[in-house]
Amino acid sequence: MRGGHHNNIIFFASITLSSPASSLLMSKSPSSSIFKRDCHHNVLKSFSSHDANSIEYAHKHKSVARAAHDDRYVLEWKEDMIDDIIAANIKKKTDDDDDDDDGHLFNAALFSASKAWGRRPFLLRNAFDPHKLMVLDNDANIQEADDDDDDSEFGPWPSWQDVVDIASDYEAESRVISHIPGDYSTFDIKWGALSDAEFDEWLSKETSEEAVSDKKAQDVVRKETLVVNDIDRFHPPLADWIYDTFDFIPNWRMDDGQISLAEVNGGIGPHVDNYDVFLIQMNGSRTWQVGKRKIDAMEERDRLIDGINVRVLSDWDDDQDVGNTEVEDWVLNPGDMLYLPPRVPHCGIALSSGCMTLSVGCRAPSVSDFVSRIAEQFSNSLEDVAVRRYTDDDLLIDGSIANFSPGEITAKAKDNAKHLVLNALTKMMDDDSVWDEFFGRFVTEPKRLRNNYPIPLEADEFDGTTIKDVLDGSGMLYHAEGICFSYSAVNSQDVIGTATPIIYRLYVNGEMWQSDLADDGMFYQTIANNRVLDGTMLSKSIGNDKRCEKKVEFLEELVSDGLLYVSEE
Repeated sequence: MRGGHHNNIIFFASITLSSPASSLLMSKSPSSSIFKRDCHHNVLKSFSSHDANSIEYAHKHKSVARAAHDDRYVLEWKEDMIDDIIAANIKKKTDDDDDDDDGHLFNAALFSASKAWGRRPFLLRNAFDPHKLMVLDNDANIQEADDDDDDSEFGPWPSWQDVVDIASDYEAESRVISHIPGDYSTFDIKWGALSDAEFDEWLSKETSEEAVSDKKAQDVVRKETLVVNDIDRFHPPLADWIYDTFDFIPNWRMDDGQISLAEVNGGIGPHVDNYDVFLIQMNGSRTWQVGKRKIDAMEERDRLIDGINVRVLSDWDDDQDVGNTEVEDWVLNPGDMLYLPPRVPHCGIALSSGCMTLSVGCRAPSVSDFVSRIAEQFSNSLEDVAVRRYTDDDLLIDGSIANFSPGEITAKAKDNAKHLVLNALTKMMDDDSVWDEFFGRFVTEPKRLRNNYPIPLEADEFDGTTIKDVLDGSGMLYHAEGICFSYSAVNSQDVIGTATPIIYRLYVNGEMWQSDLADDGMFYQTIANNRVLDGTMLSKSIGNDKRCEKKVEFLEELVSDGLLYVSEE
C-alpha cells in the first residue's frame, strides 16, 4: 500500500518576464558547503543468481488479441518472439563489450520491446543481479561473496537493518500492516516510527523461521509487514540506482522507492494501485497473485472489506479473483522483477524469512487531482478571472417581471454561471505560459507530507567544498534525494496574442525559475537531466561569458535552499 499525496498551495498569477539576469539569478546565498552522502551500513554479502533468463507475461497461453477497448490483457506475442527479445538484448551487450556494463538484464530497450507499459503485467526473471546490488546483514540462505570480488564491495540496495533503521526515524513514513493468514477481514495498520522494542523485534525477523508449531495456535498468529516510503531519500545510493535504472521515465512521473519487509506469510492483502509500479524482489521469496483484468474505482469501492483500516479487496483466494476470473501465480526470487500497470489487482505473500521487496512507483495525477488543484489555485488568487462574480444585469429587462417566478432557477441563470466558470478555465488553459507554470509547479511538488525537508542551510554551514571547487574538479553536485527537477520551454503571448520569445523554465520541488535566454534554457536542461553534476558538465553548461558568475550564484542559491548539495564522493 503506497503513500499518499500532499497538496501545497500555489498562487495563481500572470507571468511577467524579468530582465534576463534577474529572471535566472535570484541568488541569495554565499558559497556552498559539503554534504556527506551517508548510508546506514555497508555490510557485504551477496545473492547467488538464477540459472536461466526468461520473460513471462500475465497470460501464458497463446490467444488472439482482443479489441482495444477490452480491459483484459492477453499474450499478444508468440513465444519465439519473446525469446528473440532476450537473445537480441544479450547479444547487443556482448557485441558492445562495454566495460561499464552492469551485468543486469533489465534495461529501457528490453522493457520497451515488451510493449507492456500501461497495458499488461510483465515478469522478468533475473532482471537484476542482487550479488552486485544488495548489502546484506547476514548470510542466511545466501552464499557469501568472495573476498576478492570487487563488484560486491558496495551495493546501492539497502540492507534489512538499513530499512529498519529508517523505519525508526520519526521523519520517515512507515507503517506495520498485520493480519491473520487466510482471514482478510483481520487486516490492521499501525502508522509511525518503530519503538526501541519494535526495532529489536524487526531486526530479529530477518532470520526468524516459523516459531509456532501447533497448527491451531499458528492459525491465530498475526503476520506482519513493515512498509517504508521514501527509502531513496534516506539512502542516496538507492536514489542513484533508481534514477539510472528507470531513466526512461520522466522525472515528474517518478514517485519514490518503497521497501517492504515481511515475515513468512506476511503481506498487505489483495489491492490495486493507481499507477505503474515495478516490484523488485531484493531478498527472500514472495508469491504474487495477479488478476487477469483491470478493475475500475467503483468496483474497487464496492469490493473493499468493511470495518478495517486497510484497503483490501474481498472475494479473493489463491486461485481466482471475483467472478471466477482466474489469477496468475508467480514466485519471485532475488533479482526478479514484476511490472504492473495501473488498476491491476494483485496480492503478495512472503514465502520466506528476510523477504524484502522494492516497489518503484510512477506518479499519475488524476482528473480529480488536477481539478482540485485548479480550484485551490483560483481560491487563493486575486486575479480578476478568479474573483469575478456571477451577474444578471438583464434581470429587469424585456418585461421579465411579468413572468417572474422567485422559486425558479432559470435556464439562463444556469447558462450564465456555466460560461462564467468555463471562461475562467479557458483563459487559464488557453494561455500556454500560465498552464505551463501551473502544470510544472504541480507535478514537481512533494508527493507526500515531509517535515522540514529539504533543509535550508544556515549561514554558519557554508564551509568546505563549494560550487567553484566542483568546477575545478573537486567533488560532485547532487540533486537532493526525493526532490523533483524538471524543465520546460513555452511560447509566451502578449495581450493581443502575438507570439513572443520562448520562455525557458526550471521547476524544482514546486518552485519555478525562468528566463528568455536560450543559453539559460540549456543550463536548466543540464540541471534537470542530471542527478549528478560533475565539474566538466557544469563548466560546459555555465560557459565563460560575463554571465557565468550569475549562474554559479544561482547554483549556490539552490544549495542554500537544500535542493542541491555538494559532496566529495
